[in-house]
Amino acid sequence: MNRFISKLVCVCALMFSFICSAAELPKVKATFLMEHEGFLLWYAEQQGWDKKLGFELDLTISSYNGLALMNQYRKDPTSWNISCTSHVPFIMGGKDVFVEVIAIANDESAATSVLAMENSDIFKTQGYDEYFPRVYGSPEAIKGKTFAFKGVSSAIYTLARWLDIFGLDLNDVKLIKFPDSDISGELQKNKYHALALWSPDLNDALKLGYKEVVSAEQLGEVIPCTIKVDEKFAHENPELVAKFLAMYFKALQIQLDDIDSLVDSYQQFYRQLASKEYTKEECLDDLKKHHVTSLDEQIKLFEQQGHRRSWIQNLEKDLTSNTLVVLKSLDTSDIQISNRIKSQKYINSEYIKLAKKYFEQL
Repeated sequence: MNRFISKLVCVCALMFSFICSAAELPKVKATFLMEHEGFLLWYAEQQGWDKKLGFELDLTISSYNGLALMNQYRKDPTSWNISCTSHVPFIMGGKDVFVEVIAIANDESAATSVLAMENSDIFKTQGYDEYFPRVYGSPEAIKGKTFAFKGVSSAIYTLARWLDIFGLDLNDVKLIKFPDSDISGELQKNKYHALALWSPDLNDALKLGYKEVVSAEQLGEVIPCTIKVDEKFAHENPELVAKFLAMYFKALQIQLDDIDSLVDSYQQFYRQLASKEYTKEECLDDLKKHHVTSLDEQIKLFEQQGHRRSWIQNLEKDLTSNTLVVLKSLDTSDIQISNRIKSQKYINSEYIKLAKKYFEQL
């Protein structure tokens, strides 16, 4: 009996130790958007890869836009340790946002578009500019039309770049900002002439009879969603940041190796978190529209060659210049540009390199 009690005590002690150790795992607070990159991180959490690497992911999925996440952080820097937005709202809302860009989550240029009602005059002309033969529109059909958009984002950037083809800017059209974070109901109530959206809202609009006028990809644009980390948190927890990146890139690699295997989970993600139902075909198409780059390749893209800028620095420089030019006519108090974008010191390749050893453990 004494031997049995001793064993029971040992088992209880081990269980207590395990429970305590699990409760004491360091946490990473991450806020991602209700879209592709949010799915990949959610999927990684579902697999338990955070626990396997010795930390606990505290994940929030947000349904609005990147600028809202920048504003949230500005008001409360503890609201998240790591986030991910399209780089356009980061440029436009980066003032007093002390974060570092540490990876590219995806390129969503094929999933960011201008749309119009199928009977719009915009579709009467295609190839107005010979350099963009697939693009619809003409100055006469566009000027004065009303475009609805979802805050300062890559979609409004795409709209401005499209208008530039016709010698127009945002002052030549009427802009209406969607009043709600979930725009599905708003689109069903109001038939706007045209829209500037990204998926999944883009997919919802297509179901309601809108037609794609142009995607950012057709304009030759790269729309990177970049992963950002709070500087203080990262400098104090470099290994933790690297582990976070490792679990994200593990999910990303599955998309590269076996994209079909993610379709059911992609359906579940939107069904469970957004109460939206998409077919397997729609999910697969949306996954394919989000171009991703492997960890090994990204390490190369972040590397500087001597005194030359890295690929990501050149991309960011061009995107910043274009953003400042095309959005200068956008009258909004939301725009708060940081002087830090001039130096690019916030682009940090340390964590993506460190993530390699943890990636290999998954």
